[in-house]
Parts: sequence; C-alpha cells; structure tokens
Amino acid sequence: MNRTLSRWSQWGVLLLGLLFAAAASADDDVYDFEMIVFERPSAVVGTFSPETSGDPGAVSVAGRLDAMAIGDKKLGPVAYTLRKKGMLVLEHIAWRQVPRGRDSDTWYEIGDGRLGGLIRLTRGRFLHLDADLALREPGSDQPVHIKFNRRMRSGELHYVDHPKLGILIQAERYTGAADGDSAESPSSGEPKPAQPDPT
Repeated sequence: MNRTLSRWSQWGVLLLGLLFAAAASADDDVYDFEMIVFERPSAVVGTFSPETSGDPGAVSVAGRLDAMAIGDKKLGPVAYTLRKKGMLVLEHIAWRQVPRGRDSDTWYEIGDGRLGGLIRLTRGRFLHLDADLALREPGSDQPVHIKFNRRMRSGELHYVDHPKLGILIQAERYTGAADGDSAESPSSGEPKPAQPDPT
C-alpha cells in the first residue's frame, strides 16, 4: 500500500513539474519583430492636443532596439516600394524579444537624428505595441509627437496611420528553427493566451 502511494506521489510530482514547465514555456515565447517607420515628406501637420503628445510617464528604458537587431528582414521589398513612391524610410529594424506582461513599464529606444522615441511590446491575450515617438522638423523647434497603442496578432502585418508618419510592424513567433525558417508561418494566427487581458 505504501509503495503504491509512493509511486502515485512520484507521478504527481512529475505531472506538476511538467505543468509548471509548460506554463513557463508559454510565458517565455520568443517573437521576431520587424518594423518600418516612414515619413510623408509633403504632409502638412496641424497642432496636436496634449492627449496625443508628451512622454509615456515614469518608465524604465532597457536599451536600444538596435542592440537586439537580427539580420533577417522580410519587409525589404515593402521598404523599397515606399522609397520608390517618394516616402522617406526613417527606420527599418528587425529584432528578437520575449514580450513582457501587460503591466511592464520597460521601454526601448528607437531612432536617431530626426526620429526618436520609445516603444514597448507587451503580451496579454494578444501582443500589444505602445509607441511614443517624436519627429523633428527641419527649421522648427517643435517636434511632431505621435503616441499610440496597437493590439497585434502574430503573423499579420499591421499598419498605423498618421498624417506625417506611417508605421508597419509584424510579429512572428520564433521557433528556434534553422536560419531562413526561424519563425512560424504567417497563417499561424494569434499568440497563445498567457494571461487575461485587462482591457
């Protein structure tokens, strides 16, 4: 009898360990992100209200996205087409990251020169992109501020429209496969839920 209980206890401990490992794996999903920020040179931008400008408040800046950059850029043809249409591609970067929880205050710096600002990628039921960017206009002391939030699904190309800027961003779950096949296929849909989305 004791031997049977001991065997069941061992199985129970093993099962709990597997459940915890599965939960940790879900929380630590790695994604490949790619983003293009482009400017419409001829666009005229009016005055923005305080709700669409300013900084994101008290934040923790973890570093620059450039430091996490990976070489595999799949949106190169899109960037080429934008340039051919007269747009100015201000930033085109691809990076790998484990998104933090929705309550994270960790942001990353992006841009240099005319474009600068902070972005944050978090994960609840969906992936979420928050951005607070500033575009410095030649001959003007007042930068154009762009602040937005976008809910994302992996494998989909998302577009954020603005009178002066356009932002394209795509996320794909990284599977650790061989180079050239590092992420899931675009048809794989949204990420697995990690925690309830408070919004």
